[in-house]
Amino acid sequence: MNFKEKKDLVLNLAFNLNLGFILEDREKFTKLVESYFRKRTNIVNSDINNLCGGLLWVYSRINFLFENNKDWSQQNIAELLGIRAKTISNIAGKIMFGLKINVFDDRFARKEISDNNPMNKYVMTESGFIIHKDDLDKIISKKFNGDSDE
Repeated sequence: MNFKEKKDLVLNLAFNLNLGFILEDREKFTKLVESYFRKRTNIVNSDINNLCGGLLWVYSRINFLFENNKDWSQQNIAELLGIRAKTISNIAGKIMFGLKINVFDDRFARKEISDNNPMNKYVMTESGFIIHKDDLDKIISKKFNGDSDE
């Protein structure tokens, strides 16, 4: 089976699981699956149910769907697909590693999740310090206005 056929099977299976995908979920999940199948290294060579479960769990984690909806829990996804939750966890970890996905990943996160990302409030300076953006604005203002504590 080629990658396109496998990708289509994963998408069809996921969208037929009655997880309550909204339009934005369908778009973002499709983007996640397509990104995964474009990747040629670090991909999981697993059966469709295992792969679908891993991808669904990655999507659920990125968007914190499991917190408010038990349908998106790892255990429920496993039961729907007839696989073990541990298998989902292992595959999801490999997917996240292969695609370099972190929590709040803007590529696959709903808009509300991206907008509420607490890391958006911080920046890293050239010297490697991580500071709040408001503090950076104060430092820049002091520097350019000639104000100094020294």
